[in-house]
Amino acid sequence: LQSISVGDHYVHYSNGDDIKFFARVELGRSGGIPDVAAFTIILYCLFIVTFWNSKQGSEALILIASGMISFFSINPYLIQLVYWRIHMIEKQRR
Repeated sequence: LQSISVGDHYVHYSNGDDIKFFARVELGRSGGIPDVAAFTIILYCLFIVTFWNSKQGSEALILIASGMISFFSINPYLIQLVYWRIHMIEKQRR
């Protein structure tokens, strides 16, 4: 609310409370980061099992598969952040 009342002259200074808020929201029981970490660990375990005894010459497939796992693991969290920001902006306008 202060940023709206001051306008363009508002400057936000970060402090320890911002980090505590982020940790409480994102690392808590219903946060996104533990879900993303668990999903990524499961996918990489399946990935290791799939390519365990692979033939020589399949290094490119391993790198591509690793990149795809990383992308699809972090993507739901990044999409969730956008919706959360939109929700906060709409809540602020009310």
